[in-house]
Amino acid sequence: MLKNTKPYLSQIAAYAFTVYFFILSFFPYDAGVIKLLCLLTAVGCWVLMMISERKLLFVKTSLHIPILFLFLCALAASFHSAHIKNSLETVLHDYVIYFIIFFCMINTLHSQEQIRRMVKVMLITCGLVCAYGIYGYYTGIAVRDERLIGTFGYHSRMAKYLSLLLPIAVCLFPWYKDKLSRVLLSLLILLCGVSLVLTMSRTSWVAIFVTLVFIGFATQKKLHVVIGIGICALLVVFVLPSKFVTHAKTITQINKFFTSEKILGERLLCWKASIAMIKEHSLLGIGPGKKNFREAYQQYGQKIKDSERQPEGAPQTEQSAKIKKKKKKKLERLSTAHNIFLHAAVETGMVGLGIFLWLFTKVFSAAIKSWRASEAGYEKMLFMGVTASLVSIFAHGFTDSFWKKPDALFLWYIIGLLFVMMRSASPTSRDKKSLQSP
Repeated sequence: MLKNTKPYLSQIAAYAFTVYFFILSFFPYDAGVIKLLCLLTAVGCWVLMMISERKLLFVKTSLHIPILFLFLCALAASFHSAHIKNSLETVLHDYVIYFIIFFCMINTLHSQEQIRRMVKVMLITCGLVCAYGIYGYYTGIAVRDERLIGTFGYHSRMAKYLSLLLPIAVCLFPWYKDKLSRVLLSLLILLCGVSLVLTMSRTSWVAIFVTLVFIGFATQKKLHVVIGIGICALLVVFVLPSKFVTHAKTITQINKFFTSEKILGERLLCWKASIAMIKEHSLLGIGPGKKNFREAYQQYGQKIKDSERQPEGAPQTEQSAKIKKKKKKKLERLSTAHNIFLHAAVETGMVGLGIFLWLFTKVFSAAIKSWRASEAGYEKMLFMGVTASLVSIFAHGFTDSFWKKPDALFLWYIIGLLFVMMRSASPTSRDKKSLQSP
């Protein structure tokens, strides 16, 4: 009865993933029931495929061993944490979802046509999110602290979303030759660029700059990239309001990085506290979960701040008491280490950091090998776009963490697409052993 149903099941799974991405983009913290139904649909298609084939369908990739070790390490760190229940909930509600998305994608999606449709829907969705965000910025419904938050509630999460998808749009632009596609992609890139500026996220500005330089060298069109960056700089200086220009200038104030709170803000203290946590919990960390980090950061951060604020025995004025109270509140709100590598080490120790680096070394290696092995065309440009997307998010990770919902969900979508592309790429344009390459 289930024979010859594999193509239909694969198509249903593709629709489920597409709907999930759309809902996640517009309702990142809500619509949980719809998201769950989409994932269950994808998992159900995978199970039915196995029943119809009467065999276990599990595509082996170079990631399955690092993923298994990372999951086991996170579980071990959870039982070692101060809040075991909270840590286990984080592992089961976050890590498991990341890996379900990845494994369901690579085992249910098979064709290049499915990939093209999904990428197209992802970029259209991104454009709609940006259009809504820009409208919301000027009407006040998608702005917080004078920064664009779009549908994400926080400017940094909106910026990370754009940092993942904008590089793909930029890399695909040269492949399309018809005027309509080029006009639409140009509009998308413009919307993404304006939205990124309105987030006022300096980290993302730097990440996109690094990514554009990478794309320029990768495509051997350095002059085009220089011209593009130059035009963007002129627009920033002569078109945008002065507050954006002033904000952008702080990026170049290297001598003030470690003295000005306006540039690094709370991050310096956060990094110092994170290093102190790692020193005391070096093997398995403090355990995954926001609650663990918030409590630990309040303890370690306040201790460091107290030791640096004033000499021992100095009288405490009323003003310094107010500052202390204000900064203590800030300590309570931070839930990540604001650096992806410190974040991995804090939550799962040096063991977890090592596995995390192993995992993403494999991801980067697979992306670069596939891009270089592909023949010129859509396939090659998409591989390049995915590689650029990974460069962008990791550049972002030096001052922020993306290993949390919804950021990590979008990242695992990109990784899933990468490995589906590797599997479905034509034999003449791919390295046949790249999925299982060491």
